[in-house]
Amino acid sequence: MLVFILRWRKNASFEYMFTFALVPVVNLGYSWLAHSKSLGEALMANKLTYIGGCFLHLFLLFGIISLCNIKLSSWVRTGIVFIAFLMYGGVLTMGRNGLFYKSVDFKIENGVGSLIKEYGPLHTVFYVYMISIMALGVGVLIYAMLFRPDTSVRNLYVLIVLDVISVTVFFGSRAISKSIGIDVEVMPVFYVLAEIVFLLLFRRIKLYDISSGIAETLLEEGNDGIICFDRNKRFLVANKTAKKAIPPLANAKADSPLDRNVFEYETILNCLNIFSHNEIISEPFILETEDKFYEVTPQNMYDGKRVCGYYLLLVDVTKDRQYSLKMKEAAERAIAAEKAKSSFLAQMSHEIRTPINAVLGMNEMILREAKDDDIIEYSESIQGAGKTLLLLINSILDFSKIESGKMEIVPVKYKTTDMITNCLNSIMPRAAAKSLVIVREIDPNLPREMYGDDVRFAQVIVNLLTNAVKYTERGSVTLVIKEHSRTVNDIFIRVEVIDTGIGIKEEDMDKLFESFGRVEEKRNRNIEGTGLGMSIVTGLLQMMDSRLDVESKYGEGSKFSFVIKQQITDARPIGDFDIRSSEKKKIDHHEMINISGKEILVVDDNSMNLKVASRFLKLAGVSADIAFSGPEAIEKVKAKRYDMIFLDHMMPKMDGLETLALMRENKLLDNYTKVIALTANAIIGAKETYLQAGFDDYLSKPIDIKGLDDILRKYFG
Repeated sequence: MLVFILRWRKNASFEYMFTFALVPVVNLGYSWLAHSKSLGEALMANKLTYIGGCFLHLFLLFGIISLCNIKLSSWVRTGIVFIAFLMYGGVLTMGRNGLFYKSVDFKIENGVGSLIKEYGPLHTVFYVYMISIMALGVGVLIYAMLFRPDTSVRNLYVLIVLDVISVTVFFGSRAISKSIGIDVEVMPVFYVLAEIVFLLLFRRIKLYDISSGIAETLLEEGNDGIICFDRNKRFLVANKTAKKAIPPLANAKADSPLDRNVFEYETILNCLNIFSHNEIISEPFILETEDKFYEVTPQNMYDGKRVCGYYLLLVDVTKDRQYSLKMKEAAERAIAAEKAKSSFLAQMSHEIRTPINAVLGMNEMILREAKDDDIIEYSESIQGAGKTLLLLINSILDFSKIESGKMEIVPVKYKTTDMITNCLNSIMPRAAAKSLVIVREIDPNLPREMYGDDVRFAQVIVNLLTNAVKYTERGSVTLVIKEHSRTVNDIFIRVEVIDTGIGIKEEDMDKLFESFGRVEEKRNRNIEGTGLGMSIVTGLLQMMDSRLDVESKYGEGSKFSFVIKQQITDARPIGDFDIRSSEKKKIDHHEMINISGKEILVVDDNSMNLKVASRFLKLAGVSADIAFSGPEAIEKVKAKRYDMIFLDHMMPKMDGLETLALMRENKLLDNYTKVIALTANAIIGAKETYLQAGFDDYLSKPIDIKGLDDILRKYFG
């Protein structure tokens, strides 16, 4: 019993504690009965032995129910205990009214006292109760074996043994004493033997309530450290993990303040100072040891609702920390790769667009100067192919800018009809080449002037129109632009592009927006393009707080639509849209401003680019000077004052930024000289970069007549 009770102090269940505790009480009653000197004393001793009969098997039953993971409601448990007390109430009537014992007498034989009794009706009820309790225990075991898969099989086997022993003790002792013809109680001997077996089983296989033991083990041996303090912030206890993390804790005295002279306690003591008015006023922090990282969280300890102290929870976050470091390294590598990709695309943009500049520029001069119709036709073909190539490159660069977050929405005031006309003009030649009808349904009530990024708005529409024309062999492509809704200052415009093309299968819808992907690759292998159009459209719409909706029927056509918000700056309606003015032009050469007398310098390391720029400037009445490098440009600026300098960005040895910096540093430029950056770099925030470097403006390559004329008119017009 001493072994068990010592064990129970930590983790034994209430039911088994009672079961074992009642055995010595019962045996004490038998011992008292044997040494009784009178009937009254013998009856008192006998009543004590019946405590075991009424309650010992009852609490054994409760233990069995608990270990079989069966939950009893409180009223059922209370009812069973109440019946046991009623039974014991009947026991207490023995020797009074003939209900429990009809008659009872006392004798002493060979110095041992014993009762001579005749059983009454209450005794019969008591036996029925005893048999019922034992039968209920057996029934619970059978039920658990059949219907409780969460019950330990080992527990069930041992419980069966315990129940058999219990029944054997009660009935076996009676049967043996009567079989030998001696009216001597052998029950105490059986109780002692049964308890020895119980203790051996419990000790050997730990068949007791182990939840508290598990909890204690987890707290002591777990990966998380715990350090406890009382209300006065005196150290109480720490588990093994905490002592391992902070070794001096192994020698810390309980119920004493920690020594501030110990270096390792500094973090703990600082942490304790965060407690104020029973509230925690600090976030968790990281404690680093030689091989571990712990997240330290301060918490209050409660006794019911009252704060009784504090504890620090040291959670091992080593794996998380290592994972975070790996993720950080991976993110840094990804950022480096992204920068490398952006740099590569910027460089490739320059390298590819530079020769295109020469091709398109020289071809423009051929178109202007050629008289032979065949040559003009060849030149127009070159112009179309060159613009297509430029469009493909721009698509790749636009996609890269969207992906890297460097694409910007730049809102400006614009005329609605001009934006729509430009969109339609860009697609008309391609549609005419395939004999497709372009149907226009433009809402006449659209505002005359709006505020938004008309370039990106038009780019979305053009991409959708281009896509529709690509995948439509016959029939029509319809552009619908109409008012969706309106407020005082804003309008929501619905745009629809409807085609009679090949359509899209339902299972291919997801592929529509994949980068560099194409629906039905084998069927559409001859259709030109990068496969980025729809990715760019969805990216741009997302940046403008919109989204693309797609409806399609395979073999019949598709409808792409979106709703976009724009500010209204001139609410007057556009009226009936007329595109005849844009359709009547065929090849209309742009007339440039005449700036004869102005001194212009063009700096570029590519001779073809210099030739193109010089020829275009000649159309403006200027014979421009040229320089092939930064140092040569500096020498020319030293020798002559220029009204405008076109300075290429990417040149070997000394680039445009360095060249301009030296010119400014040496005060070679006056306040009237305008320096324009020439750049094929279309991916890195060009405008901001060049303005910050001291350029007055920038002109993208390949140079076109209109772009050059706009710059000249801006500063000389």
